[in-house]
Amino acid sequence: DKTVDWSRAKTILIIVFLILNIFMVFMILSTSSNEPFNNDYIRYAKDYLTSKNIEINADIPRVIRNTGKVLYSTKKYNIDALCRLVFGKEIPLSENGNIVDIKVGDEKLIISEDELYIEDRITEGDLWFRDLKTFEENILKYLKDVGFNKSDLLLDKFSESDQVKEIVFTLKYNKLHIYDQKITAQLNKEGNLIVWAPTKELKNDNGAREVLSVYQILVMGGLPSGVNIEKIDIGYKQISKGDLYGIPVWRILPESGESIFYNGFTGERLY
Repeated sequence: DKTVDWSRAKTILIIVFLILNIFMVFMILSTSSNEPFNNDYIRYAKDYLTSKNIEINADIPRVIRNTGKVLYSTKKYNIDALCRLVFGKEIPLSENGNIVDIKVGDEKLIISEDELYIEDRITEGDLWFRDLKTFEENILKYLKDVGFNKSDLLLDKFSESDQVKEIVFTLKYNKLHIYDQKITAQLNKEGNLIVWAPTKELKNDNGAREVLSVYQILVMGGLPSGVNIEKIDIGYKQISKGDLYGIPVWRILPESGESIFYNGFTGERLY
């Protein structure tokens, strides 16, 4: 009888260990991406948001839960190539420390510690100005000559009026936005182009930590009642200007109002 009881006990222990192993595999898989830990939390979050009349009309992006900081470094521009692009020829530099400041007529090329600034007269400006699609295509070609490939960029927004067209890109790293590294291109009807571009680029990430799910952000974020969320995405951003590192941040875009950013590690709202 004791032999039978011990055999039965061993069988029960084996079954228990198998169940535990299956449970652990499930937990690992469920936390390897930005999916919430379990369906109960999703239901709780959705019920909470509904109670506050907060509506989500946006796709929830899937991201790796463990993400690190990214290192900002100085971007090296080819000054001679920029001069040929803007002025049509190479020009002796007028340098003041790390600042490049060249002006020929109404055209300008200025590179400071924080920004590249170009004013250029576009010969075919009337063609570029025809419609937004043509404008975007030509700006992407222009930016390639500046030093940015199309694959480096994510379209952020564009606008137009009878007099001016404007397009804004954010740089990207690992397919994610770098929110504080933007390129803005503005063209008026007379063919005058102005470009603002960053002087920083991102290197490899390090110090991976777990990123909060967007449902945790929305529950803890203190959003006011009645908000209609049009877009949700995730990227990188410096916490303070001049930081050497950027961290993962969630961006919530309400139907009306400016983008709201949250620290992806702590859930703290960033201003």
